[in-house]
Amino acid sequence: MKEIMKKANSVLLTPVSLLALTLTSLFLPAAYATNSAAADALKQSSVSAQFRYRLENVDEDKALHNATASTLRSRLTLNTGSWRNSKALLEIDNVSSIGGERYNSTVNGHGHYSVVADPTGTDINQAAVIISPNQDAQFTLGRQRINLANQRFIGSVGWRQNEQTFDGVRYNQKVASNWQLDLATLHNANRVFGPKGSAADLHGRFNLATLNWQLLHTQQLSAFVYDFNFDRLQARDSSTQGLDYSGNLSALPQFKWQLALASQKDAHQAPVDLSHHYHRIDLSYNFGPFTGKVWQERLAGDGNTAFQTPFATLHAFDGFADLFLTTPNQGVRDNALEFSLPLNSTKLAVSYHQYDSDAGSQQLGSEVNATLAWDPTPQLNLLVKLAQYNADSHAVDTTKVWFMASYNL
Repeated sequence: MKEIMKKANSVLLTPVSLLALTLTSLFLPAAYATNSAAADALKQSSVSAQFRYRLENVDEDKALHNATASTLRSRLTLNTGSWRNSKALLEIDNVSSIGGERYNSTVNGHGHYSVVADPTGTDINQAAVIISPNQDAQFTLGRQRINLANQRFIGSVGWRQNEQTFDGVRYNQKVASNWQLDLATLHNANRVFGPKGSAADLHGRFNLATLNWQLLHTQQLSAFVYDFNFDRLQARDSSTQGLDYSGNLSALPQFKWQLALASQKDAHQAPVDLSHHYHRIDLSYNFGPFTGKVWQERLAGDGNTAFQTPFATLHAFDGFADLFLTTPNQGVRDNALEFSLPLNSTKLAVSYHQYDSDAGSQQLGSEVNATLAWDPTPQLNLLVKLAQYNADSHAVDTTKVWFMASYNL
């Protein structure tokens, strides 16, 4: 029976069947136009569009040519209203290059340029049916965006033009007034290197379990277990367990924290034994309009293997230069501080990172990041961003500069 369910799940959740299932959910109610609930669902359906242009320049201190990527992502999203406790979601993305491809997208064959992982193409980003049997439970079946906690372990990599989404089933259940259970079983990750690249998909069996406890109005504790069983990337087969505690004090709301602790061990067909530790200590304080933030993040390593987070929103961690997407075998400790200042519709943030190895106490490098975001209208967002990495023993000196404009219809 278990094997039959596994095969049925695999057939159900292929991209073609996902699209068919979603479109069926979209248009079947039309056949029941006399049903007021179906008619209401059609009226409540919505269509939205987003356009995101980005210019990215990469300058690395090595033989590769500097990269300049000028890309436009166009996104169309359909959400149906609820009918018989069910609704459907369909989201299609297109990434196009404007002015030629003077960069290595990982699939365009331009290996003499530095990498900007924004390949062109059209992709079904999300295609899912959402079923709510009651007000405290929800099933999501199909291709979907999943962002857990701060996305350090599971995230959609929203920074890249082609987003990371997952194929599978997710179940959310409110088990008490202040307890929330989040379960997912997935069989594919649609990665940022898609839709046609050799690294566009990661197949396997990925089981996620998170239990969230709202301790106080301003504090939350989460316990999580992530089990990864890859079809071909057995070197990343692992089991990770951890805790995440975040919040502030009612008596001192300007002081906030996020504390995380996790352990990772080899599992399934992993070729080597591993046992590694992760922690993050993140403290911030508001000084009037200013916010100051300090943190340390450690991904342990022993020189042979290291703590890895293959499904994280990696760009948000260990610097915008993206030089620690894969944790080096000696591990990494990121000691960082950040200052940010919001001014009406504008926000400026500057941060500094010092990277050291976990094993061997080597200095890996340092990095300065800066962002300036401006929202001239509710629909339009403009962003300028800089990453300057200075290498010691890891990678090479790297400078990245971005300009981005997003418009929502």
